[in-house]
Amino acid sequence: MRTCSIVLLCALALPALIAGRKIKFTNHCNQAVWVSPLTNAEGPVLGAGVVKLTQEGSHTYQIPDAGWGGRFWPKMGCNANGQACDVGQSMPPCKPAGCDPPAETKVEFFFPPIGNGQDVWYDISLVDGYSISAAIIPSKIQGTCTRTRCAMKLADCPVEREVGDLRVIQGGKTVQCLSPCKKWNYPPPFGLGRPETQGNGQWYCCPTPPITPQQCRNNLVVNTEYVKLVHRDCPTAYSYSYDDEAGLHNCPNNVDFEVNFCI
Repeated sequence: MRTCSIVLLCALALPALIAGRKIKFTNHCNQAVWVSPLTNAEGPVLGAGVVKLTQEGSHTYQIPDAGWGGRFWPKMGCNANGQACDVGQSMPPCKPAGCDPPAETKVEFFFPPIGNGQDVWYDISLVDGYSISAAIIPSKIQGTCTRTRCAMKLADCPVEREVGDLRVIQGGKTVQCLSPCKKWNYPPPFGLGRPETQGNGQWYCCPTPPITPQQCRNNLVVNTEYVKLVHRDCPTAYSYSYDDEAGLHNCPNNVDFEVNFCI
């Protein structure tokens, strides 16, 4: 009988020991936010898909044990299916006037297979632009596995000498701020629609090839008003393509995360 009890206790404890990893999203904004996930390359699609978060609402995405890599971004003013959004509809199905530029505040993760000893990597990316504030909080705080928060003000969105006003304005209101690269290469009316391999586009966007990471870090993009603003107000986020030293963080393999919007 005693042996059976021990076996039963072990069996009950086993799920806790092998429980999968997860990311919990919470909305602290004064309006509903839809969380939109996008899986890298040919990876598995997260089951829940686009999820609506009411004010102070939460949702937890379970990460497959085989691993997962991708990004999430906030959308606002969406229909019942989480589409046709007023802000953040940067992927099809697009609105009749076309998709929005991908200037949302993005959170990105790479989870290797669980238990294989490799680190989990994560970042807040403002490479394309920014919208609402976001914070990533790992369940284990140690070394580079640390909280990262980005609360950029839309009112501070700058004007660049060459590409002009970076604001995305809808209904007379600034809803996003474009990066210099995205202003350069995104089609009108939001951007200039220029190839990023031509002129200074190669230094704003740093396409590889031909631009190497070191060439990018030593050139025009780091001196833009946008990158200087991000480095000042959000020093732990990516501000351009090869901003790894500031933006990239890693944690032990078996870690969970919380992501908070508008905090």
